[in-house]
Amino acid sequence: MPANLRPEYFKAEERYLQARTLEERILATEELIRLAPKHKGTEKLLRVLKRRLAKLRQELRVKQGRRVGRGGSSFAIKKEGATQIALVGAPNSGKSTLLHQLTAARPKIDNYLFTTRRPVPGMMQFEDVQIQLVEVPAVIEDSSLGRGLGAQPLSVARNADAIVLVVDASTEPIEQVRILINELEAAGIRLNQQIPKLSIQRKVTGGIEVRGAGAFDGSEVELKRILQEHRIHNALLTIDEPVTADDLEELLDESLVYRRAFILLTKCESSGAADKLKLLEREFRGRFRTIANQGAGKRLKRAIFENLDLIRVYTKRSDEEPAKRPLVLPKGSTIFDIARAVHKDFARELEFARVWGSTRFPGQQVPREYALQDKDIVELHASKIYSPRK
Repeated sequence: MPANLRPEYFKAEERYLQARTLEERILATEELIRLAPKHKGTEKLLRVLKRRLAKLRQELRVKQGRRVGRGGSSFAIKKEGATQIALVGAPNSGKSTLLHQLTAARPKIDNYLFTTRRPVPGMMQFEDVQIQLVEVPAVIEDSSLGRGLGAQPLSVARNADAIVLVVDASTEPIEQVRILINELEAAGIRLNQQIPKLSIQRKVTGGIEVRGAGAFDGSEVELKRILQEHRIHNALLTIDEPVTADDLEELLDESLVYRRAFILLTKCESSGAADKLKLLEREFRGRFRTIANQGAGKRLKRAIFENLDLIRVYTKRSDEEPAKRPLVLPKGSTIFDIARAVHKDFARELEFARVWGSTRFPGQQVPREYALQDKDIVELHASKIYSPRK
């Protein structure tokens, strides 16, 4: 537990533990958030409490038979193109201008807060790939608790494939990023984090069996207690790498989602923008990549695509030209992944493949584990004939 927690906080925590109804637990959690000190040592505690409050409020809305989310109308945006990116930022951070610059969308652009009140989609064309950008209504501190436009804009980011943190170089970009991270994490969105390498196989009987308990940063008693708190009493838990109690808690929280994210600095013409870009890069090095919108549309589109860690692969039949439309897959995808993308049964029937581009010589035969590179051309050979996409 972080230091500097007052006795009133522990009394509120006791009231939470004794609460019997959703309403009582919500009130107790709100009090815990109010009483918790606001400093760097309590950032994680506050994220956990905000996440708990969001989940409790959602449970209450479901129980009362109302649509989850504020307002009643859906913020869902149908996914189109190769991938969907949510543009998330504070009010007037330049999201609308960015969307207008990169797509044919014409969002309302003005100087007052919360100009955008609903998500606005647009299609960005990068070479032969279409990427959907969605401007998310502004997120402010405690949006996850209902401030500003509430938590509903965060649901757009939750459903996207990737997230761009849009920050304004004319103000305090590091503080903007921290607020956005905290609000997204409070909504159950983990940015640039790997899912803990744990597996839980539930059983009917036999209690809890642990394999690799030595990799757990804690006692086996604590480990089993965490499982039992999540109503898991019979299971095989396998730990493949060093993990903490927090890692285990996150794995057991099925409401969490993991999304790729990067930072995009806007209003780079403002005074001191270059220095702020360097500060951002230094502050978030190792967790977030940072790019700057310096008015070069083609260069910015390339930077966005490269930060998505995607590759384009063109399939072809023997003695024919490659398909004009590429398959777009995550970087590191293999021949086997391409076969599955072409047809769900193709991978099972796959015999071999030939690759042009990243191999030592054109048309080289490669195994199904071969990792492809951007713009590779692949000729798949299977015992049954399937039609690659044109």
